[in-house]
Amino acid sequence: MSILFNVWMLPILFILHDFEEMIVMPLWKIRHHQKLATFKIPFFGSVTQGSAFAVGVLEEFIILLFISGFCQLTHNSLLYLSFVVAYTSHFIIHYIMCLQFRGYVPGVVTVTLELPMVLMIIFHYWPSDVSLLSVVVYLLLAMVIAFSNLKIMHLIMPKIQTHLEKYAKQI
Repeated sequence: MSILFNVWMLPILFILHDFEEMIVMPLWKIRHHQKLATFKIPFFGSVTQGSAFAVGVLEEFIILLFISGFCQLTHNSLLYLSFVVAYTSHFIIHYIMCLQFRGYVPGVVTVTLELPMVLMIIFHYWPSDVSLLSVVVYLLLAMVIAFSNLKIMHLIMPKIQTHLEKYAKQI
């Protein structure tokens, strides 16, 4: 089996993408703070510190490791497919942010490079012997889990940032 179609590819692609965000996002927010202040909803939430953002990335990475491990053990390719689709659907958000910002937004380079790969993975795993209803149920489940988790992490990361800043000031 090609390495591209190994179930461990999802967490690998995720972490490569999030490395771009973790490295560039704090600097990008500083550089473009005046322009970003004009937007109603803050890009990447209100977090400005890379280490707080990295905590959220770590949590999502652990979830994807668990899902990949579970899919490998159970041979549940439909579950794997649904999380690949959920991951891929967040690419749209990066492109929308680029259009709104009218320029580079952290993460857009890797989503652009990864798009052909995730499409190949989706076509590879798309089932021909499973009912469309099953596919839709799995996709909805994965989307709800992924986007609910993302929403929760964006609510928690500012609190994590506050704790990390307090820690940094302690003697």
